[in-house]
Amino acid sequence: MAILSLVLMLVSIACTRLEPAADFQVTLFNGEEFTLSEQVGRSATVVNFWYPSCPPCREEMPHFEAAWQEFQGDGVRFLGLFVPMGFDSEQDARDFVNELGLTFDFATDNQALIAQSYGIEFFPTTYFIDINGKVSRMVISNLDQDTIAGIIAELDRG
Repeated sequence: MAILSLVLMLVSIACTRLEPAADFQVTLFNGEEFTLSEQVGRSATVVNFWYPSCPPCREEMPHFEAAWQEFQGDGVRFLGLFVPMGFDSEQDARDFVNELGLTFDFATDNQALIAQSYGIEFFPTTYFIDINGKVSRMVISNLDQDTIAGIIAELDRG
């Protein structure tokens, strides 16, 4: 049990950063362009790396939507970044977003280049980036609304 506690403590420390977030640009599902660096000074950003056939990814999406509804217009932006994995296509991702009625921003990480630059190895992974463009927290796990809200409450949102 002591070893498990030590591992969890080290993971928690390693996942709290305050390093600059790697910049990227994507085309959102609605056709608009999104550039992470343009959010600096405007809003904090929650970036969730996911794919439709990932069971924990599917499980957490309603919680992200609920948190988005809670914080929408309150200095934070959400981006669901679909990473093509296996048989999942962008159309599968779009269908999933529509099926669940998700209203925050989504885009495709073509060729998984953004996921590579962020060192994504497991799904889902979520980065919480403060208004200054610094990574405040990275979580490898499916999240519930209360956890998402708690982390956002700690973010510098301006």
